[in-house]
Amino acid sequence: MEEHPEQTSDGARLQLRKRIHANYSRIGYDVHDLARTLLDLRPTDDVLDIGCGLGEFLMTLRKEGHLGRLQGIDRSGQLIDAARREAARSGCHIDWRVGEAQALDSPSACFDCVTALNVLGDTDTGRVLAEMGRVLKAEGRVVVSTNSRTSYPILGELKRRAHDRFGWFLANEWAEGFDSESAPETLRRYFGKVQEFRYDDVLQYPDAEVLVDFFRSTRGLWNERLTGAEWERIVDWARDQAIELIPEHGYAEDPRIFSLFRCAAPLGL
Repeated sequence: MEEHPEQTSDGARLQLRKRIHANYSRIGYDVHDLARTLLDLRPTDDVLDIGCGLGEFLMTLRKEGHLGRLQGIDRSGQLIDAARREAARSGCHIDWRVGEAQALDSPSACFDCVTALNVLGDTDTGRVLAEMGRVLKAEGRVVVSTNSRTSYPILGELKRRAHDRFGWFLANEWAEGFDSESAPETLRRYFGKVQEFRYDDVLQYPDAEVLVDFFRSTRGLWNERLTGAEWERIVDWARDQAIELIPEHGYAEDPRIFSLFRCAAPLGL
């Protein structure tokens, strides 16, 4: 069986999610645009993006003329390599690093702004937030984003069924430990001021196959030792379930609620 690209490529899975949101969101908020507005950047601010993925957030800043130091960190070497290649093609000078956010290799108080956009649910959140506060300057700003635990109930039901059927193949727990509901209390343990900005949108599935593609983008939650054939069998099973979840007329709406939080300097500064 031919291996689907989302089976092996972190970058392809991110692009798949991006395409789904771009093509099927009712409103289509751009989290990067929202984050840039909340940061209120000065031209020479030094910015760290944690969980930078393919680096699009930082590359947009540089292309818009930002002059300060830009650093992106991600645990995936594959994503960092892809970000480096794209930045080189675009002529964007950015410091890309492979590493773990709970143990940053930067000195204390060296960044004006730190961002973590839809990544904290997959980390040791407390340790990462402590590190973000450590590297932030006294007058710095932090912006993080996360989904509500009520987001994507249709995808959530498909994931629940997959957990019940194939749970022994999972690499991580399904449930995220950081969401819109828990974030305010968590963030206030580390930062002196926390402001929440909440947004509502809807994914509109025209057919079951779009839901299947959304399910494909969760490949990172599954054991990496799964073969291509084993993963495709799980996806085929998910397709049958998706057909049950999408009505006969071939259309369903999956509400999404997400929040961005703007935080001030760490407690104690």
